[in-house]
Amino acid sequence: MTEKQFRAEIVDQAKSWIGRKESDGTHRVIIDVYNSISPLPRGYRMTYSDPWCATFVSACAQARGLTKIVFPECGCAPMIQLYKNAGRWMEDDSYVPKPGDVIFYDWQDSGVGDNVGASDHVGLVASVDGDVINIIEGNCGNMVQYTARQVNSRYIRGYGLPDYAGMANGEKEPAEDDAPGVPEPAVIVIPDPESVPDPDTVGDGVLDVPSPATLPAGWCQPALPILQIGGASEAVRAAQYLLKGRGYSVGWMGADGDFGPKTAAAVRNFQRDRGIESDGVIGPLTWTALIKFT
Repeated sequence: MTEKQFRAEIVDQAKSWIGRKESDGTHRVIIDVYNSISPLPRGYRMTYSDPWCATFVSACAQARGLTKIVFPECGCAPMIQLYKNAGRWMEDDSYVPKPGDVIFYDWQDSGVGDNVGASDHVGLVASVDGDVINIIEGNCGNMVQYTARQVNSRYIRGYGLPDYAGMANGEKEPAEDDAPGVPEPAVIVIPDPESVPDPDTVGDGVLDVPSPATLPAGWCQPALPILQIGGASEAVRAAQYLLKGRGYSVGWMGADGDFGPKTAAAVRNFQRDRGIESDGVIGPLTWTALIKFT
């Protein structure tokens, strides 16, 4: 296999688990795959209630036979140390990653200078579109889902760089048109004011949405990102304005584009009042409710 094919392998595995979550127990297969690693990192067997973001990345590697280069761990700090020990750690926040790279976050990042704090969360880079990084994360709102961040944005701690090239067997890379595809981020379908999706069929983080060819007249298809605590972007600012307009306070700073605890609380309150799962994550159903003209 070529380097690109190895990168596509682990991204495809991550994509196959999108939508698995704690609330219905579907995330347990991820924990089980991680616990099949032998020997287990630090000898610790994960439980179904443990935080599992690092476990998710490790399980993706285990499922595709890539644990020699995508170092398995159940904690962010020990995982970073493994990449450092192997000389595969990228400290520079402004690095433009590739599909299959491992991205680490620090939610206490001040936004000034290089982030050198302790890591709180980790995900797998799925694709890069210009300066936008599309990421698949486990234990994100207690489920597996896509997120998006700009290159060199706040909270990026650094990157683990698995040696996919070293795993390649020397095969020539396929032509661009034949190269294995990298999954694109979820497209969130937002209806017009007169047509709202059934909550039983379109839920936050659920990616099975109608294709453009089957959308009825009057529907639009903006690529709205899934937002969560720790994010900072113009999309966050837009969501904050929508929340404020509906009477939900996002804190004394107002619509500052920073998804902090006050914004997360506002989202949870809004979701609860609309009968949406109150997880503090702005996904498809929450965007729909925010944008709906009522």
